[in-house]
Amino acid sequence: MGTFRSVTEDERATHQRIKDHVWGDGGVPDPDETVPRALGERWAYVEDGRFRSICALLEIDVRLAGAWRTIGGIRGFVTPPEHRGQGYGRRLLRAAVAEFADRGLPYAVLWPASIDYYRERGWGLVHTETAYAFPPEAMADPGPAGRFERVGPDDFGRLEAVWEADASDYELALRRTERWWRERVLDDAWAYTWTPDGDDEPAGYVVYRLDRDAETLTVEELATRSERARRQLLGFLERHAPQADRVEWACPRERRLLREAADPDAVEASVEPGASGYVVDVPTGIETLPAERGPAEAVTMEVTDPLAPSNDGQFRVEPDLTCRRLEPGATIDEPGLVVDSAVLAQLYVGTLSIETAAARENVTATDDAVAALSGTFGARDVYVSDFF
Repeated sequence: MGTFRSVTEDERATHQRIKDHVWGDGGVPDPDETVPRALGERWAYVEDGRFRSICALLEIDVRLAGAWRTIGGIRGFVTPPEHRGQGYGRRLLRAAVAEFADRGLPYAVLWPASIDYYRERGWGLVHTETAYAFPPEAMADPGPAGRFERVGPDDFGRLEAVWEADASDYELALRRTERWWRERVLDDAWAYTWTPDGDDEPAGYVVYRLDRDAETLTVEELATRSERARRQLLGFLERHAPQADRVEWACPRERRLLREAADPDAVEASVEPGASGYVVDVPTGIETLPAERGPAEAVTMEVTDPLAPSNDGQFRVEPDLTCRRLEPGATIDEPGLVVDSAVLAQLYVGTLSIETAAARENVTATDDAVAALSGTFGARDVYVSDFF
C-alpha cells in the first residue's frame, strides 16, 4: 500500500528530476544541478520507497462566491513512464483532494495537460481563453494622451489596485502575493503602466515578453480600470512594429478585438481551453456560498464522484445552505438533481448555470429543482487568471 506524503529536504532532487523528465527541456537532468525553489509544496505518492507519482500542492487565494477565499491548486503532476498505466496517477489525485479536504478547502484547480484525463477523474473545465494573433499595426492608435511608464518587480504595488479591480469581475481570479508578482508576473518581462493626465495612479498596465528571434511580442497580461486605458494600451502595442511582426495575446471573455482593431481582417482568433476545477468536499463547498445564494427550497442532490468516496452519494441542501450527506436508505425524497463531479465543479463557479446544464442534459433535474437552484448555480464569468 502506498502513501501520499510531503517530500523531505533530502528527496527534493529526486522529485525535481522526475518533474524535469516531463516538463523540462527534454535532456537528461544533471544530478549536480542546484534544485530550484518550488512553487508550492512538493508531494509524492510513494510505494516501496519509490516515487510512483509526484505533484506540488498550493494554497491560493481567489475570488470565489463574492469574497477572496483560499482554495487548493495542483501543479507539476507527473507519473514516471515506468509507473504509468498502473493507477498511480489516480491514487495521487484522490489523495491530493483528500489532503485539501482535511485542510477545509472548498475547491481546487489545475491546468490540465489532457482535459479528458481529468474529466474522467471528476474535474471539469471551468473556462476558455481567446487566443489572438495580429501584426502590431492592426491596432488603432488612439492618439497621444496621458503617460506611459516602464515599471519593474519593485513596482508591483502600483499594479495591485488595477489588477484587483480588473480581476474582481471573474470567479477564480488569483489574489497575488508579493512573491507571485515578482517571480511569476514581472520577472524577466517588459511592463508599462498608463496614467491619465492629472492623475497619480495608473489606470492600466501591460506586461509582455519579446522574442526577437521569432519577432513576436507575447502579451502576458493587460489589465485596466477604464475603457480609455484599454484603448491606450492596445495602441501602445502598435508602437512595437519595428521590433515584432506578430503579437500574441490570450485573454478571457474577449471578443471585442475583432470589432475594435484598425484592421480586423489581420486579427486571428481561436478559442483555447483553460483550467479545470473540482469541488473538494460537497458540504464544505455548499456551505461556503454566501447566504443569498441559498436555494428557494430544500433540494436533494445526488453526486457521482470517481475520486472522493465522501462526495459520492446524496446530499440535502437546505435554503440556509446547510448541506448534509444522506446515509444510504435515508433518502428524504427522490433526488431533484443528479450530477457528476465534473459538472458540479462548473455549476459551483458559474461556468454553467443550472438552467443551461439542464437544457443541455448535462444533469438530470426536475423543474422544481432547477427553479429552486437558480440563484445557487447561476452563470458567472470565470477565469483562473494565472498559469501555474
